[in-house]
Amino acid sequence: MNLVGKNMKSKLFLVLFLMNGLFLGAQVGVSAGFSLLKGFGVKMPYGGMHIGVEIPRDDQVTFYGRFTTTLMNKDAVDGTNYTYVTARDVSTNPYQLQVYYQNKMNYNIIEGGTRYYIGEGYDSGFAAYGGANFSLAISSVKRKYDEYDEVKYELPSTEIPKGTIFSIGAGLAGGVKYTFAGIGSIYFDADFSYLLLSQANNTTAASTNSYSRLFFLFGIGFRKEIY
Repeated sequence: MNLVGKNMKSKLFLVLFLMNGLFLGAQVGVSAGFSLLKGFGVKMPYGGMHIGVEIPRDDQVTFYGRFTTTLMNKDAVDGTNYTYVTARDVSTNPYQLQVYYQNKMNYNIIEGGTRYYIGEGYDSGFAAYGGANFSLAISSVKRKYDEYDEVKYELPSTEIPKGTIFSIGAGLAGGVKYTFAGIGSIYFDADFSYLLLSQANNTTAASTNSYSRLFFLFGIGFRKEIY
């Protein structure tokens, strides 16, 4: 769990550094917070974190970018997820063993778009916002096998422990925020997204049942202005 947390933080800080470099010299709102992704047809939601940047064109219109990464969820088990490992030595008894496995998957999403503010605007007080966005999602799939003697047995060459799903999508987003003068802003928002194009790079990625093209993505966090 600690390793997962460290990897997630590394991804977030790297993307934030790159985003901040792109917009150096302009007024930039830097944000960070927690995320919850719920896919249609998938029972368990994904918890995660996000970071983002927001650049105001004026007090009513901004351009934003955000990177969200989630923890991994396990696929539902239906009793059919198994493979056979084969002995490295033909004299080993038994020569083959049935080994069950379970897939795990997460989402890494880069999104961007335009936000339109109503109320007191981007820089002060209470305001609501909304707009359209486009996204690139990269989902990592990993296969966890039940224990077996890896010295004596090996997986078949067709068995691939890892895979990736690449997706491009679009959606609508909206939220509310409150700005404390001289401190920053707290916000809550939600995205409704559909992944229009989706491609798995191997059979392992294609076999997960935790992936959904249609999902809600909720975020809560804090935004600070950098000049």
